[in-house]
Amino acid sequence: MHSSLIFCSILMAALVVLTVSRPTATLDMIRIMARTTINRIKKIKDEHFRMSPEIYFPGPDIDTPIDGLTSVIVHLRYVQIRLQVPPSQHLRQVQVDLETLLSTLEGLAISHGCPLPNHETPVHKAETAFPFTFNYLYLQELQRFLDKLCLNMEKLKRCKDTDVAETLTF
Repeated sequence: MHSSLIFCSILMAALVVLTVSRPTATLDMIRIMARTTINRIKKIKDEHFRMSPEIYFPGPDIDTPIDGLTSVIVHLRYVQIRLQVPPSQHLRQVQVDLETLLSTLEGLAISHGCPLPNHETPVHKAETAFPFTFNYLYLQELQRFLDKLCLNMEKLKRCKDTDVAETLTF
């Protein structure tokens, strides 16, 4: 009986140590994930979206601001849903990279008490009617947004820009 109590105590202590010592996301980890995804997007665009230089695809009319950790999660979820419109088999690695990045950002948000936004945003009918074009446009949007994120990593230290008093520490 005494040995089983000691064993349970040691087991509980080990579980606590493993839980507490779980690595947390750092800005460098997030930057590396974003840069890796940007490089994959460039490769996919070169291999699967060979577009004539004469064709101009305007980007979205709105420049999505990075207003803190929550706004980054909202916009990346928006793009994630849009990149799932078939045929998207050649986008699978970017989808996995984006899911990993989102999971890391959401974990960071939860650990610092930031609110997580709702998940679903409907896909428009036009996006499913012209998937090749929209996949290309959303890859461009994701690449542009991740480039901007890498330049504004300090914004991830807050839930949103209005949280001046609640600056997160890494």
